[in-house]
Amino acid sequence: MITKTQQAVELFQNGEIKKALAIAKTFKSGLTKEEHKQMVCAFECLVHPTFYKQIGKDPATEIAKGTEVFQNRIEKPYMKKMGACS
Repeated sequence: MITKTQQAVELFQNGEIKKALAIAKTFKSGLTKEEHKQMVCAFECLVHPTFYKQIGKDPATEIAKGTEVFQNRIEKPYMKKMGACS
């Protein structure tokens, strides 16, 4: 059975950031409120970049913050765990 984490990591590694963040934004365990908020904002910026520009946020910056959280808090721990299991 493929876990949501595994699905999100595989999508992220295949360059499908929007789909990966769509899954990851539902994660709450192991993330601070701020980290969760950054991933949600990154997804929203991918979906509605014009809106975020209108409210004074730079979508590219917000997406970079969210993907950094994804990499550091989801992808790296998952890959480390998978490496330990091999």
